[in-house]
Amino acid sequence: MKSKFNEYIALLLIMLGLLSACDTADNEIAPDASFFRIYDNDQFQASFIPIDVKQTGDGGYLILGATRLNDSDFSGVYLLKADENGQFVSEQNLSSQFVHPVNSLIELEDKFYFVAMEATSLRAHLFTLNSAGQLTDTAAIGGNVYYPLYAAADENSIILHSYNNGEKRSALSLVSTLGQVINQVDFSIGAGDEVEAPIMEHFTRTGRQLPFSAGKMDNGLYYFNGFYNYTMSLVFTNFSSEDPNGVTQGQHDNGGISAISHIAGNSFAIARFNYGDNYILPKVDLNVTGTSSSFDLAGNSFPELVPDAPIMVKKMTIDGKNVSIFGSHTKAGKIILMAYSTSSGELLGTKHLGFANPFEIAGFNITEDNGLVVAGATSVADRFTRICLFKLTEDELSELVN
Repeated sequence: MKSKFNEYIALLLIMLGLLSACDTADNEIAPDASFFRIYDNDQFQASFIPIDVKQTGDGGYLILGATRLNDSDFSGVYLLKADENGQFVSEQNLSSQFVHPVNSLIELEDKFYFVAMEATSLRAHLFTLNSAGQLTDTAAIGGNVYYPLYAAADENSIILHSYNNGEKRSALSLVSTLGQVINQVDFSIGAGDEVEAPIMEHFTRTGRQLPFSAGKMDNGLYYFNGFYNYTMSLVFTNFSSEDPNGVTQGQHDNGGISAISHIAGNSFAIARFNYGDNYILPKVDLNVTGTSSSFDLAGNSFPELVPDAPIMVKKMTIDGKNVSIFGSHTKAGKIILMAYSTSSGELLGTKHLGFANPFEIAGFNITEDNGLVVAGATSVADRFTRICLFKLTEDELSELVN
């Protein structure tokens, strides 16, 4: 069975290499060339869920992922290390003591960090990795931090969005690289089990994966995208008040912001969802000191995306241009990248990734050679969910924005 399965993978990769001009067989390709990889695994019934990818100091790639557990309602922690050509180097399944790794994989100086939670106490833990993908430290995050939802870098610390299920409150914390809480604020999600239900279904992956996120504006104002006052909302805070500075409200879990990237001032690149429909707003000013509705933001509809599509957006400089790159996946089973000018909001270019099998995006980041690495998931033989990796060259990115 294993031999036949591996033969299928080999044949598939050769076909994709010929059709997409991505070399999947030659181990001697230059590290700055484009490539495409699917990572096989002899655990045929196992499902692997990619979360984020970062390039490491040795030119290789570190992928944070999750995997289904037989003895838990939560997903386990999975790590994969690839070399500069995308070739598999190593993998690690953490003990089922730790579950639910969250986006994103954070790089600070020469170390990598991610957040997951302890399966029994549900307390958030901070994990430290070296460039080889080896776990070097684990620390319980101090304070009242449970059910982590999203983590992002903030200079030399970590912004962490989490959920306190005991008190039914959404929390935002600043956490040191040692796991110490530097600052924290929390807000009520509202009373009633129906408010909490979508959050718990997100954790157990029995419902829709909600677009939780967090970040910081250049004026020092922080934000998180999560539940506040009965609805999925974008909440702005300076940590000094029990009330938010500003709120962009959604519609319970049926509508709200699905992706956000700060451009400058009160200007953002965002995506929003509303009862399955997806809208992209490459440049919009948000009310960060008052209350508004995401529904009133309008935007361009993208019916080719899957309903309530997972969308991510990042601000980058490509070929001398400041751009916002939106990534998602389509109803046709392809990953889509869309580049917009941060100054004008103009669409500069679109690129699709994938062929034959259905593909879903997980994360993307700029590489040291000014290319782009994209992590995703694909179903092999319509049965096995596997992690895949695309590498685009600097020239391919230049074509995207020109």
